[in-house]
Amino acid sequence: MTDKAFTLAEVLITLGIIGIVAAMTMPVLTGKSKYKEFETRYKVASNLLHNAVNFFHSKELMMSDNIYCTANQSGTDYCGQYRVFSEVLAEAFIGIHALNKGGTGSYAAYKYYTFTGGTRFDEGLLNDGYMELTNGMSVIVETGGTTATAIPIIFFDVNGTANKPNRMGHDTFAFVIDKGDRVCPLGSPSCKSRNTYIENTEDFTKSKYCKPNSSEAQNGITCGYFASVDRDYFQKIK
Repeated sequence: MTDKAFTLAEVLITLGIIGIVAAMTMPVLTGKSKYKEFETRYKVASNLLHNAVNFFHSKELMMSDNIYCTANQSGTDYCGQYRVFSEVLAEAFIGIHALNKGGTGSYAAYKYYTFTGGTRFDEGLLNDGYMELTNGMSVIVETGGTTATAIPIIFFDVNGTANKPNRMGHDTFAFVIDKGDRVCPLGSPSCKSRNTYIENTEDFTKSKYCKPNSSEAQNGITCGYFASVDRDYFQKIK
């Protein structure tokens, strides 16, 4: 009885086929892994902001009507002290580098951020404060102006400004702190503050500010809301 075995040619052909399949599959798997990482980091960012609100309470940094110390770089006093929101927020994180601590200047983070097609994101929303966290995330603040009723927007770049894609709705998401200390991704109907951005759909392709192909300067600002309500959001974005 003769033992049967694969010939060298058959083995090489089989390995060649496996190599071709692997080459076709790896980019897809790598892409899915990257966006799974963004999804996980998005959830971490949300938790960090919740913890920051708890810190505000512990240090009595809240105002009586759920309004934060939102004075801009002008130093206008709305909190009984001359401080800007980004400086107060910086105290809620461990091991940060706040580039505008004390309200003495802003970081031009806007030059790094786009949404689709290379469209530059609205620079006026990314220049009131910047800090880097030890977990690799970057935090950018829009104070909302110098009025006592202004509501800040807090942007989290979940893998840091130094790492691409630096795209709203992909690795960068906006949050607000609503009355009653409710932390919401910007655009959520659950939070009434910043009502200009509230979305009335859970389908981001029909949204006002998270449309995949829009070239509007503020497009992508509400994508965090859709990431919170659509469990397949990170698989759908490209």
